[in-house]
Amino acid sequence: MRKLSIILIVIMALGWTSCDKQLDISPRQSIETEKVFTNGTNLEAALAGAYSEIKGTFNGPFGGELYGGDFNLFSELLASDGNVIWGGSFSTYRQLYNKSVITTNVLIANDWIRAYNAINNLNNVLAHLDVADDQDQADRVQGEALALRSMIYFELVRLWSRPWGTGTEATDPGVPLVLSAVNTVEDAEKLGLIGRSTVKDVYDQVIADLVKAETLLENAGTNGSSISTYAVSAILSRVYLQQGEFAKAAQSADRVIQSGEYSLNANPLRAFNSPSNSSEDVFAIQQTALSNAGTSNGGLATFYARLNGSGRGDMQVQEAFFDLFEPGDRRGQLEEDLPTTATIANVNEMYYIGVGGQNAGNIQCAKYGDGNLNIQIIRLAELYLNRAEANFEAGTSVGASPLSDINTIRERAGLAPLLIVTRQDIRDERQRELAFEGFRLHDKKRWKEDVEDLPYDSPKLVLPIPERELEVYDIEQNPGYE
Repeated sequence: MRKLSIILIVIMALGWTSCDKQLDISPRQSIETEKVFTNGTNLEAALAGAYSEIKGTFNGPFGGELYGGDFNLFSELLASDGNVIWGGSFSTYRQLYNKSVITTNVLIANDWIRAYNAINNLNNVLAHLDVADDQDQADRVQGEALALRSMIYFELVRLWSRPWGTGTEATDPGVPLVLSAVNTVEDAEKLGLIGRSTVKDVYDQVIADLVKAETLLENAGTNGSSISTYAVSAILSRVYLQQGEFAKAAQSADRVIQSGEYSLNANPLRAFNSPSNSSEDVFAIQQTALSNAGTSNGGLATFYARLNGSGRGDMQVQEAFFDLFEPGDRRGQLEEDLPTTATIANVNEMYYIGVGGQNAGNIQCAKYGDGNLNIQIIRLAELYLNRAEANFEAGTSVGASPLSDINTIRERAGLAPLLIVTRQDIRDERQRELAFEGFRLHDKKRWKEDVEDLPYDSPKLVLPIPERELEVYDIEQNPGYE
């Protein structure tokens, strides 16, 4: 992401403070954005701040890490069916693992706040494109801002609303669609009247903004660290796949693969724990001091890792998980003899027995081994899996056959190619390849699969609207939390 060289925007919206009042407007009742947005350099700085917001700042059991932690953890914990357990002491995360979240869970509240904080930053950027140095800069900044805002709304609607596929998307409450900046008391008061848009309206907005961003970014280049036109296509493939729009999902995934900008790493583990982008990264969050990340990223590494000087080992993989893998699969190997001084640099397999502190001796996932290293948001491997599934379900072979795409993933994992491919083969490969990357809940919902004894559309698999939001704004609570 772009280096943050000057001030970040400080915003006030949705009562986002730590004081006792629900809407604390003291000492400032408005943000003088005209003094912040004066030229293209300031515009770039504000956009850089938004990139930092989507990662979030680690706040232990109190939430606030979005793509840096909780968007992943919410999905994996709610979808947990015995392959991973929560072995930590934080009750906020244990509620997710137990499918018994309460409306006053501070973790849920703070992630909601962080998400809308990031959205407001992006809305401010979009409202001040006129200060850009030239049209090329304005188009690129607009494209990136629209894409980032769409990503957040996509996560919000999937976590805080009933899933797509129920047939009632046009009436099911989604999340509040805030599309303009909130910088004054009057803005905040108007915001309180918005309420929740429908699930369909949120998806429609997400897709419309992504389609526009894809075009705006066509000439902006690619670097893997900021949103590119191909990263937007990758996000679109996720959204279309979630909706069951298989022909569109295949086309979007194919655009990324056919671009030639990306290639699979020779070893699956080498797709992770990198200080810079690998050939497989379509979009990654950069972990540098200037990106306001660095060691503050405790999220994923804190909970997945258990190594010398890194991690608590709270996300503990269970032995039953390894039944998913064929013999020789590089994605399912377990390293058992690490010394107590081991860091992620010493780990050579995707899973290992944790060492060096509390929770040592449990099985840990090596995808997140050090909080100073990049966080992969979109990998090329996902696009092969998206295209394979979409083509299979649509009965098409856009770009390649489903069998060819699945074998591409299998061969990288050290497995023999399949001769035929079934729906279950595709789903199994997706679970093996994307394990613990935050996909599991959303995959099970779109496949309409039970989570343990809960149906895919159970209210227990939807997060509650935070209690404090209900007290301040006209927002409808989710079923099961009234």
